[in-house]
Amino acid sequence: MKLNSHPVTFARLVDLVERRLTADERAAVQAHVGACARCSSQVAQLEVVTGLMRTDESVDAPRDVLASAVSLFASRRRTTERAPSIVGRLLATLTFDSARAAPAFGVRSGRAATAARQLIFSAGESDIDLRLARVGEGWAVSGQVLGECAGGSVEIEGAGADPARAEAALNELCEFSLPPVPEGSYNLLLRLPGVEVQIPELDLRD
Repeated sequence: MKLNSHPVTFARLVDLVERRLTADERAAVQAHVGACARCSSQVAQLEVVTGLMRTDESVDAPRDVLASAVSLFASRRRTTERAPSIVGRLLATLTFDSARAAPAFGVRSGRAATAARQLIFSAGESDIDLRLARVGEGWAVSGQVLGECAGGSVEIEGAGADPARAEAALNELCEFSLPPVPEGSYNLLLRLPGVEVQIPELDLRD
């Protein structure tokens, strides 16, 4: 049987339980309920629910408590909206290495060996120009972020048991110069707003 073809609607049953019907209407609906198992079950459920509602003596929380709870969740939502997303990490790809480039005509290999080694890495929308130079018993690493740059820092750390570590901030031209570190294999991490660029296995040896 379709719902809209039933002689007594659910709203009519609610009116019966809530005593909103006239005497004649109540008699007609009660006669139907007495002969209809479905409506009789619904009326029983409605009477239980309305009885609980009438005897409910719960007290609403004070207005200031409710306002405090609402503001608490609102502040948490604002903090979540302002919080930066998880910082992405990019693995830089080597695109140029001056040590592998063919020497220019007429340039002696001895002179080329004394020059700083240039490495260019690509990561996302930026390129990183690195310069590696021997300084006494160690190595100096400097460079510049090419492309969009709004500041940041760079960190280099060795892979040994007692790793050497150095850190520097980018200047207004997005250049950096790290303190000299001993020769060895290093990981370089460039921290930019919203992203970290990693250059693994940076070999600082002759």
